[in-house]
Amino acid sequence: MKLVNVAQMRELERIAIEDYGVPSLLLMENAASGFVSALLSEYGEVSGKKVHVFCGRGNNGGDGFAIARMLKNLGAHVFITLLCDVSDVTGDAKINMAIAENMQIPFVESRLCYGADIIVDAIFGTGFHGETEGFAKEVIGHINESEAFVASVDIPSGLSADTGHASQIAVYADLCVTFAAAKPGHLLFPGKDHYKTLIKTDISVPQTVINDYYSGYDIIDKQMFSRLPKRHSNSHKGSFGKAIAFVGSHGIAGAACLASNAILKSGAGMATAAVPGEIFQTITAKLTSVMTCLLPKGSMSTVLAEKAKNMDVLLMGCGIGTDNEAVATVWHMLTETEMPTVLDADGLNAIAGCPHILKEAKGDLILTPHIVEFSRISGYSAEEIKAHPMEKAREFALAYGATLVLKDATTIVATKEGKLYISAGSNSGMATAGSGDVLSGIITGLLAQGADCETAAVCGVYIHLAAGALAKDKKGEYGMTAEDILEHVPYALMKETHIAPQIKE
Repeated sequence: MKLVNVAQMRELERIAIEDYGVPSLLLMENAASGFVSALLSEYGEVSGKKVHVFCGRGNNGGDGFAIARMLKNLGAHVFITLLCDVSDVTGDAKINMAIAENMQIPFVESRLCYGADIIVDAIFGTGFHGETEGFAKEVIGHINESEAFVASVDIPSGLSADTGHASQIAVYADLCVTFAAAKPGHLLFPGKDHYKTLIKTDISVPQTVINDYYSGYDIIDKQMFSRLPKRHSNSHKGSFGKAIAFVGSHGIAGAACLASNAILKSGAGMATAAVPGEIFQTITAKLTSVMTCLLPKGSMSTVLAEKAKNMDVLLMGCGIGTDNEAVATVWHMLTETEMPTVLDADGLNAIAGCPHILKEAKGDLILTPHIVEFSRISGYSAEEIKAHPMEKAREFALAYGATLVLKDATTIVATKEGKLYISAGSNSGMATAGSGDVLSGIITGLLAQGADCETAAVCGVYIHLAAGALAKDKKGEYGMTAEDILEHVPYALMKETHIAPQIKE
């Protein structure tokens, strides 16, 4: 599903108005009508209910005036509070304000919400940035303290639609109704925490315009299934690729098992875990379907390079440690091996402060850091990354020609061409040791089957999240482990099973 930022949404509306002749007033009317339909579907009957509509000066406020009129026609007792001077209301918003006045909908000055059953937040909309101040800040505070059902127009007021940044005081909504396309701020934290249900509705921007418009943003959702490598009945294990994983070290054998097993469970034909001698016996005892390769101390890179000659893809990093030989082996394989490579965990730590080595890599790269690891390899502070995750991920991917999977509660994939994908959902049970090892194994398994880096990354993230959702349903978020996620990978690959959509239509 396509996402658009604020500027792109304005451009889509401009195209609809200027190139297709859709009146701007009709866009506003349809936005209000779609909002009311969504409200009825989530809240139920509004006749006899007290509805307090808070309107700002722009088109968001104009939507609010039209919504107030429609709710009154449905029998609701509607009140409007205007958060600006009447003279500041212009254009289509002014027309709808006049209609509301002509219908004798009461305009009240109160910033309080006493007795309201429903509050409609039409204060700022997607044009907001910065911090809430003055009267609006007071009103939002009262909205959040109210026991009413709160429904926000386009995005909860006080949030950035582009980044998900929340001002100190921002609306917490039961329902958010957005128009034509969702915005990045709907899916990025903390914005994602500011609503319970998100519904996208049509406003008569032609669907062909939306489909043909390149925004550079997409949601990682069940549509990713169409991009998975195809499997044919007349196949053998060699048909689905051979992967080798440089994983594990003393005390970290579990990471090696999780990652290498995930390679097979995501569909690869063969997987080999290349591990140092101190854990070789442990690994061979634990792994049954995965083959093993002993990497002797002093000649790890030589043995790994020789073994990799007969492989299709390489995974490096899960639990390998950061001793000199492990680091040297990572560097050697990056610069001497032409196969696609997934770099995770200690593989990323091996290039911390030296990202230039990525430009010397001979094969295509997928990097899977969490925020702290990304900070180490990029030089950006963790605070910068959290504030602007999409921007920093894209900058890095473009600069180093790698596909970046930036792991967090909302995961972002940035391609080497600069396209961004945002994950559809997660759960707190996935914040558990070894979860990232499973993800890197899934991505490697998809690469082994012939997927390109972009497809392997976005499909891998989706499968990982879907497996986590299934594990949550069975085990709950408190007791989930990485093994539970791994166990559910095959079920996540079944099209009948997927994450519940984050955006209703």
